Amino acid sequence: MVRPRGALYLLPAQLNWALGCTSDQAMRAVTWNCRRATAEHELWTELRLLQADLLLLQEVGALPPEILNDYEVLQGVPRTRSGGDQRFRTVLAVRGRLGPEIELRTGTAWIDELLDQFQGNLMGRRVTLADGETLNALAVYSPAWPLARETYAGVDVSEVKLPENPDIWVSDLVVAALRQRPGLTTESWLVAGDFNACETFDSWRGGPRGNRRWLDRMATLGLVDCLRLQQGVLTPTFRKPGAAEAHCQIDYVFTSPVLWRRLSHCATGNRESVFGRGLSDHLPVVAEFRPEGAD
Repeated sequence: MVRPRGALYLLPAQLNWALGCTSDQAMRAVTWNCRRATAEHELWTELRLLQADLLLLQEVGALPPEILNDYEVLQGVPRTRSGGDQRFRTVLAVRGRLGPEIELRTGTAWIDELLDQFQGNLMGRRVTLADGETLNALAVYSPAWPLARETYAGVDVSEVKLPENPDIWVSDLVVAALRQRPGLTTESWLVAGDFNACETFDSWRGGPRGNRRWLDRMATLGLVDCLRLQQGVLTPTFRKPGAAEAHCQIDYVFTSPVLWRRLSHCATGNRESVFGRGLSDHLPVVAEFRPEGAD
């Protein structure tokens, strides 16, 4: 993919945000909850304009031929709250090659059984980009409802469940699985998606629900929230139906130290364009990384 060298690379006005490109080999990753976009939806036109090397998408109704032609694609079927199959997909796509599966395991039977149940929500692969760079990519879709309590009744959940929260969520399973990855701090990892967790939720009636603690647990693993790191403040990515503005960040691009040290820019799509045109109730989060070995 060729981009302007040594210039300010401006994306088209429809999404209207800027990335500074230092090389035509910079790597760009995009995560976006697509709100069940069908293959004909205009969201895909906007997404293609972002020229991403790596896509981690949630709630995809159907992919258009252009995406299927431009990327090697893995699609998974998330679970419904009742245990069935959702009508939408989780997508991990790369301009390059999808490599071996990243098996999410903890060695604890009840957690691993849940990870199996939600394998369509959590899809990890070793990927190779078009320029030959390899990294571990994990696409995450943590739904806005907790796991059924009967699935872990009678077992010790203290290492998984947040003390402030009465329930366990798919996002908690992510932390439990990543704790068991010995190369998390020494290899290139990108973990991104819709986690349905935000520290502002802790200010709701009833007191803290453990969202800040969940973010701290991700940080303890060595994973950095690229949007927060780049912007310096919490940047909302989701707007509730009927709300005038986005009010919480529930979409994240997390990276390991090897990768976040190369972060050059991270931002969201333009609110007026995305929300005003009804593309989604989520903003895309776009992260760009300098080439390996670049200053």
